[in-house]
Amino acid sequence: MIKKINFSFLFLSLLFLPSAQCFTRSNFEVPESFVSDPETGIYYVSNIKGGPLDKDGNGYISKISANGNIAVQKFIGGKADGVVLNAPKGLLVMGSELWTTDIDVVRVFNKRTGSLIRVIDASPLGAKFLNDIAYDGERGVYVSDMLGDQILKMDIRSDNKLTIFKKGSELGNPNGLVFNPENKNLMVVTFKSGEIFEIDAAGTRIVLQKGLSSLDGIDYDSQGNLYVSSFDKGEIYKIPSYGRGELGIFQKNLTTPADISCDRKRNDLLVPSFKGNTVMTVYFFEKAMQEKNSGSG
Repeated sequence: MIKKINFSFLFLSLLFLPSAQCFTRSNFEVPESFVSDPETGIYYVSNIKGGPLDKDGNGYISKISANGNIAVQKFIGGKADGVVLNAPKGLLVMGSELWTTDIDVVRVFNKRTGSLIRVIDASPLGAKFLNDIAYDGERGVYVSDMLGDQILKMDIRSDNKLTIFKKGSELGNPNGLVFNPENKNLMVVTFKSGEIFEIDAAGTRIVLQKGLSSLDGIDYDSQGNLYVSSFDKGEIYKIPSYGRGELGIFQKNLTTPADISCDRKRNDLLVPSFKGNTVMTVYFFEKAMQEKNSGSG
């Protein structure tokens, strides 16, 4: 009995802890992806600043300090004498590197200095609209080509060349990607068909949810809840058990939430507003308590 009481007290204490990191920041320019570095706590935001298919050199990546204050608006790109970025979208922090997709190439930068390390060209594979990017935790990096209806793969321990992992109309314009840490399957959300599915190592597609609309970002929290954004509907869904539970609305009435991500150290959801030109963080436990108190959860 004592153990149960102590556990309940600890759990409630955690729920009522305020999130010192929650913030909303504006003045971005078509922000598409918003991620945090698990090592340093620094945030990165990709800004398209123009059309998502325009090779105009207007794109850039912002860097936000760990306390939520904007450190450098144009950390990478957006400068006359700097690295050219056209329409950067998905972001991935991996070790000392910051990866981003950019229409038909993947660019890799030093996350601390912003200097360009390498460019991986996906145009020979017919890439039309590279979008999100995910790491499997071992040696594979995966990239969604939304308009090309394909998912590309790279082995980072060999030749760093992209190959086709899966291709076809059944992918329904694949957008957001993340790996399920339990079964190691690639999780995908689709913009056209409105599905959430997994792809296993054999390439088999396993549908988890369907009947949704214009899905964009996907990630999971430390308790295995899946979060998925609907770009057109302005909603973010929460689905327990890595997408296998009952779907509920976590946030609504948002302006074009794009490539969301989860900061599992701070228990924050990171939300970029594509047309609202803002980014914000939402504390998972605080949101849960608000829903409980209002009787809506």
